[in-house]
Amino acid sequence: MKSLFLLIDEAKQKYYSSNAEFQNKVDVMLSMLRSVGAVPYRRKKLNGHVHKLISATLVHAYESNETIRMTTRMLATFHDMGVSTKFIEYLDKAVKENLLKSDLSKDKAEGNLTFTDTTTKWLNTAH
Repeated sequence: MKSLFLLIDEAKQKYYSSNAEFQNKVDVMLSMLRSVGAVPYRRKKLNGHVHKLISATLVHAYESNETIRMTTRMLATFHDMGVSTKFIEYLDKAVKENLLKSDLSKDKAEGNLTFTDTTTKWLNTAH
């Protein structure tokens, strides 16, 4: 189990120095998030880097077999850590749309987040 912020830092490094397979999985995750409306497809130019980062973070957690620990939902903490406050909204939508499971809530990204069978299946087939 790792903090979301730690996973984000690790995912940033991995994304920019990664291989084609990792980037393909990031694209698959991003497509999944967009298909259920967890991240908007219309704001690609403005927030595309945030969408890629959340996708890379989720793929990194998946590949590392890590549970994502949401240690806070305070916007100020996200801002202080240099992470877009949109992460909370996007993760909430991923939980609502059953791409992630929360151990505390059915509609919010709180506590420990794990991957659903649907997400696992899609990431397993990505090459």
